[in-house]
Amino acid sequence: MHAMQRTSEDEEFLGAWNRLERTDRLRVRRMVRLGRSVEQPDLAPIANAYARFQASRLWLRYFWVWFVPGVIVALGVASQIHPVLVGVVIALAAQSAFAYFNLRRFGRRHALGAPVLN
Repeated sequence: MHAMQRTSEDEEFLGAWNRLERTDRLRVRRMVRLGRSVEQPDLAPIANAYARFQASRLWLRYFWVWFVPGVIVALGVASQIHPVLVGVVIALAAQSAFAYFNLRRFGRRHALGAPVLN
């Protein structure tokens, strides 16, 4: 299997991402997954770059290819164990789908004319 080549833009983002404090990284990830804007102006370019970086990754580009069969299998297993687990699987699937849509929307909405990083 061949690995994807990282661009200089990816390397620049990863360097800036790794220099952030853990709490800031968690805040940026959470806000992007929720589809909300980042209030801190110094974190906004990193949030934009994070959304674009995640959208370019293989697991997100083929989200529906692995997500739908995974949910079907998980629902089948959960239904054999306990009916409450079916609700848990549905809730987790909905949360994953919303994160997928919000991540892609955030990347598109903030990518227009926004610098990658300073």
